Amino acid sequence: MTVYLVQISDLHLFAKPHHQLLGVTTETSFLQVQKAILALDPLPDLLLLTGDLSQDGSAASYARLKTHLQTLPIDTYWLAGNHDRLHNMNLELQAKRLFVEKSFSRENWSFILMNSLVPGKDSGYLTDRSLLWLRQELERSEAAQHHVLLALHHPPFSVDSTWLDQSTLQQPERLFQVLDEFSHIRLVLFGHIHQDLRRQRKGVEYFACPSTCIQFRPKSPEFGLEVIPPAMRQVWLEQDGSFRTQVQRVGSALQRPNLALAGY
Repeated sequence: MTVYLVQISDLHLFAKPHHQLLGVTTETSFLQVQKAILALDPLPDLLLLTGDLSQDGSAASYARLKTHLQTLPIDTYWLAGNHDRLHNMNLELQAKRLFVEKSFSRENWSFILMNSLVPGKDSGYLTDRSLLWLRQELERSEAAQHHVLLALHHPPFSVDSTWLDQSTLQQPERLFQVLDEFSHIRLVLFGHIHQDLRRQRKGVEYFACPSTCIQFRPKSPEFGLEVIPPAMRQVWLEQDGSFRTQVQRVGSALQRPNLALAGY
């Protein structure tokens, strides 16, 4: 039986819903993406949020996000990004159908959600403890004869954009050393770079998800924005380990960012 997943990322919500990021009211944009998710037919089995759910890390931003997510009849999981505050997330982002678990299964697929947040830094890092946990989870899923979807916030390689490449996952070879021990990992999802991207490494597919608010210009040596709509990533996971995926833009959610600003 197919498992249907939707990924959204980089919501950048604030304590106050009217606050803007680079001229975009991020809460308004997110709610329009959420409306598009609710209009999908059929509805996805799972919703995955891959970090930077808040811009200011405030408890208020996560509490409001929880209220919004509870209007969706979809099992929802999340992980942290560099702008998030994990303590506030753990306090606020759990409710009926909103889960704090970072390892779970559906059909014959295992899902592993990694925390690459380093407080106070834009770049990501996976601790020895988290990599040990990852290896244990991969061993468990291998014994269960499951296929694996792995998710984290930071891309584990350069993305051909000089300014963004300063904030990717640091020492990614430590992650690859673990992943290379296993043959049942099918795909890795991440956020952070506010754009659609696909890479492949040793038979594993890697996919970035655009943001629900502002979009970064690909392959730009310095900070730059694209005036294109936000998006979600749809993923269909099959029992034989194959999958298909696509990015769906939400045209009605387009707000024009302030292109004169040089960063955020």
